[in-house]
Amino acid sequence: MDFIRSWLLSVTAAALAGMLVYILAPKGSTKKAVRTVAAVFFLTAFFLPFGQISLTDVTWSQPPRAIEQTVPAQLEETVLSQMVEAQKAVIAQIVAGEAQRLGTPPPAHIEFGTDISADGGIHIVQVGIQWGDTVQNPAALTRAIEQKIRETTGLEVQVDGQ
Repeated sequence: MDFIRSWLLSVTAAALAGMLVYILAPKGSTKKAVRTVAAVFFLTAFFLPFGQISLTDVTWSQPPRAIEQTVPAQLEETVLSQMVEAQKAVIAQIVAGEAQRLGTPPPAHIEFGTDISADGGIHIVQVGIQWGDTVQNPAALTRAIEQKIRETTGLEVQVDGQ
């Protein structure tokens, strides 16, 4: 705190001294030279204390290796789970839209089966649809929805309808 106080005092004093010298200087080329000298004096007073700070007095801390390794892993896991949830929402919209297009009520329940691939990615591999009692010919509807999911998302999923 003393550093900031003394720095502000020296900058204020330099500004006042420069302003006083500038006001008292005669007009013409001398005034331009005095203005330049006053500006250099002020800038020196402004930046000089920062040059005296020793970087050896500052302690630089590094995060522990455990944090460096777990944070990216947790972030990757969170992103993957959010991507899967987004895919589930898209597939649920496709199923509801296709059911509506075919003139049937939306499914009573949709379940998703996921799998972890060799590269660590989480993928939807199965979609289970429970149609309820009011749907006629659920097998044909299920095949149509499976085809629509493949066309729209490119996902190779197995759709089981009941």
